[in-house]
Amino acid sequence: MHHATATRIARLIYNAAQRRFEAVVEFFTPGLVEPLRVPVRINAAPGISHRQLTRALTREAQRRGIGGL
Repeated sequence: MHHATATRIARLIYNAAQRRFEAVVEFFTPGLVEPLRVPVRINAAPGISHRQLTRALTREAQRRGIGGL
């Protein structure tokens, strides 16, 4: 992700029934009129630290193929 200038976790919920976090990660990139929105899900305990959670969500979004931006 060479040209991305900002990342934001736009929506985040903890699905207790599935024991996972569900989020929409937004990537703001020069040249795009609107941010690229990538839905992600990660299995994690509700006590995960904020830093670990944001890193895991962002990496999962990047893994889904936005790395070529």
